[in-house]
Amino acid sequence: MQDIKFPVSLKIEKKGKMVYFSQLDLSLTLKRALRRTDLPNYFTKGFRPHIKVSFKGALKLGEQGNLPLTFYFKKRVDPEKVIIKLNFELPEGLKIKKPNE
Repeated sequence: MQDIKFPVSLKIEKKGKMVYFSQLDLSLTLKRALRRTDLPNYFTKGFRPHIKVSFKGALKLGEQGNLPLTFYFKKRVDPEKVIIKLNFELPEGLKIKKPNE
């Protein structure tokens, strides 16, 4: 059986005190927030499965800005739903936005 992923491309804004979070901390924070939602998250295969998220680069420590990223799901998901659910779970200083905002 073929495993199908449904990508949703968005961007994350990092500002305020969150600029002191490293890229690894940002990734872990996002994955924990995704686990708290009821979204159909896609998990990698292998010995230690984790939620699949792809970053299109990185922001330096102490730098604020926007970073494009792609979330992967088991089913089609409305990007607006992803934005609303994730922003509710993320700490102050992190915000998910549409790619064109």
